[in-house]
Amino acid sequence: MRVFIKWCGLPWCMFAGSWLFEGLEVVKYVRDATPVAPPEPIVELGNVSGDVLRQLLSRLRQLISLASAVAWVKRVGLRVFIHGSAMPDPVNDFIKAALAGGADGVLIDDFISINSDLIDVIRVNQKVGDNSVNYIVMNPDNPYQQSVRAYGVIIKDVVIDTDWLLRVRDRLRSIYGSREFLVMLDNSSLRREIIDRLQDVVDGIVITEVPSLVSLDFDDYRAFNVFRCVNCYIDFETEGEMRKCPRCGNRLRPVIKHWDKFMVIEPRVLRLKANDEIRYMRLGTPKVINY
Repeated sequence: MRVFIKWCGLPWCMFAGSWLFEGLEVVKYVRDATPVAPPEPIVELGNVSGDVLRQLLSRLRQLISLASAVAWVKRVGLRVFIHGSAMPDPVNDFIKAALAGGADGVLIDDFISINSDLIDVIRVNQKVGDNSVNYIVMNPDNPYQQSVRAYGVIIKDVVIDTDWLLRVRDRLRSIYGSREFLVMLDNSSLRREIIDRLQDVVDGIVITEVPSLVSLDFDDYRAFNVFRCVNCYIDFETEGEMRKCPRCGNRLRPVIKHWDKFMVIEPRVLRLKANDEIRYMRLGTPKVINY
C-alpha cells in the first residue's frame, strides 16, 4: 500500500513523522526533513489495517503541515519559533516535526510548561538581568509598560500591511533597542503569499497554531523510487537505483527509496538536515519524469 501527498498548500512539503512507521511493515519510505512534491509517495507499507492507516494519516497530516510551514518560512530567510500552545500531545512529536522544518525554538509563557533538550525553549517576558529580557510579547496598541531592553519584540494581533508593520517596527525598535522584530501568525495567516510579503519587513514569525497545509491519500500501487537532481530540479521516478542525473550528470538526492534498514533520524540532527535540504529547494515544484 502506497501513501502519498495528495495536496500541499506549497510547491513542496517537508516530510516529518517517520517514527510513526515503527512497528509497521515498511517497504520504502521518505526520511525526515526531506522535501516531497505532490503527488509523490512518502511510504510504502505492507499488511496495514484500515484503522491503523487512518490514525497514521491523521497524525502525519499535522506533523508534515507543521514541518512544511516552518521550512517554507526558513526558505525565504526568516526566523521561526513555535508557541508552546500550538503543540498538542504528544509534544515531542511536534518538536521533532518543527526541527525537521528547521525551527529556531519554542516560546513559552507563564501558562505553558515545556521541558526539552531537543530544541531551544525560551520563556517570553522574563527578565534576564540588568532590566533586559529575551523577547517581549505585546499588542502594538498597548505597549509594554516597564522600561526594559529587549533582544526581540513579538507582535500579536498583527495587521498584514507593509506600511503598518514598518511603522510599528521602527517605533518599537526606537523604544526597546530590539534587534529582532517578530509577528505571531495563526493558521489562517500561514500562507505563501503572506510569508512572501513579510520577508523584507520582519525578522521572523511565531506560529501559534498547527497549520493545515497537507492532505494525504493511499492506494494499492507500489511506490516508485524517486531521485531529485538539484541542478535540473527534476524528480526521476524509477523502479531501480539512480546515482547521477541522466541530463546533467550531477549527483541525485534520494526522495523515496528502499533503505537497507529502517532508521529514524536522531532528533538532534533533524534541524541540520533540514537546513541542508532547504538550501537546494526552489520556489516552484520540481518537474517529475518517469525514467
